[in-house]
Amino acid sequence: MYFRMIIISWILSQNVWSASHRPQEFLQEIRGSSDEGEQIVEHFCATCHDAKPMINLGAPVIQRDEDWIPRLKQGFNVLFKHTEEGYGAMPSRGGCFECSDEQLKLAILAMLSPQIKKNLQNELEAHKKNN
Repeated sequence: MYFRMIIISWILSQNVWSASHRPQEFLQEIRGSSDEGEQIVEHFCATCHDAKPMINLGAPVIQRDEDWIPRLKQGFNVLFKHTEEGYGAMPSRGGCFECSDEQLKLAILAMLSPQIKKNLQNELEAHKKNN
């Protein structure tokens, strides 16, 4: 009887998981919202990048400048490439396999402090004008 209860609980939990984890629908719902990047970070990235991560792999912490400045010195394109391809323990696309490139870029920007984000956005805009 006990074993049967465990099996039934497991089956029911699988249905709940599949019903609650629908990344394509989630990403479609938030597309174009003013906090799209922040929502992606909360849903996909914070597991490893939060100040108290669920999975502590030494990932750069959200809005901690000393973690992000050395990475940004390599250039945003390198940072994006590491996100896209995976780097160290981070899976490709940061685990958000359904995210578009634009959504990944928004998530990266959302993990930066406001000052670093502003400086980076100015650099990116200047780069676009010169190219």
